[in-house]
Amino acid sequence: ALSDLPTYTILCPLYREAGVLPQLIKACKELDYPASKLDIKLLLEEDDVETLEVVRHTELPPNFDALIVPAEGARTKPKACNYGLQFARGEYCVIYDAEDIPDPDQLKKALVVFRRTGPEIGCVQAKLNYYNPRQNLITRWFSLEYTSWFDFFLPGLVDLGLPVPLGGSSNHFKTRLLREMGAWDPNNVTEDADLGMRLHRTGYQTALMDSTTMEEANSDFVNWMRQRSRWGKGYFMSWLVLMRHPRLLLRDVGWRGAVSMQLTLGGTFGVALLNLLVWMLTALWILAQFNIKI
Repeated sequence: ALSDLPTYTILCPLYREAGVLPQLIKACKELDYPASKLDIKLLLEEDDVETLEVVRHTELPPNFDALIVPAEGARTKPKACNYGLQFARGEYCVIYDAEDIPDPDQLKKALVVFRRTGPEIGCVQAKLNYYNPRQNLITRWFSLEYTSWFDFFLPGLVDLGLPVPLGGSSNHFKTRLLREMGAWDPNNVTEDADLGMRLHRTGYQTALMDSTTMEEANSDFVNWMRQRSRWGKGYFMSWLVLMRHPRLLLRDVGWRGAVSMQLTLGGTFGVALLNLLVWMLTALWILAQFNIKI
């Protein structure tokens, strides 16, 4: 029954996203959930003049709130989400990025997973993929990577009971638990992976559901490099935080969890560096075939 559905908060961090605001509003309107039970927070940065102007001149539905995040401290997505969480009215909450198009029934599916599992489930993660996979070679690579990550790698971690690095959006939480855990690290650019590790460390598990949120794959090489560098930096930061007290980590998650965290966070960063070295050696080999001196 509709009366049994709890209020659901949707946190939407926006920064220089004026162009996709209409798409975000449309995606939220198309969710198969009572509008009166949706608490949608648009999280706007104080210095993002363009997006602020667009929001001011847009007639937002009654269940949308535009919150301006103070320009103090770190200017990051997790900081904006932490700010929005203070005003969340929902029993459950989820993050959607500006360009996200979730399946209309995703909120109801998340509730079903929460209610059919035990209290040990701290997060329900939806799958992510892209609606522009054929735009160019980079978007094709991205789509293959996300398919392998969300359809094979993360389900494997869940089946083995290992810590799960959460996706950047479409992760559903009980609002109370999120607040008790201190929510997201505002200084970590991969706050999703960090939170997934902390959930596991405090005894909670992540569940996956058969629902997909479509995003826009980065199609520009320079922006792709910046994004990859940011993800690598964030994974390395998360690994360093975990390794501040290795013995305590081992005690909290056991040897299987500790090894998994080493491979998932530290291993991802290490493989990226190794991949760069392999490309450099390949380029040098090609140059050597033409007797090109450098």
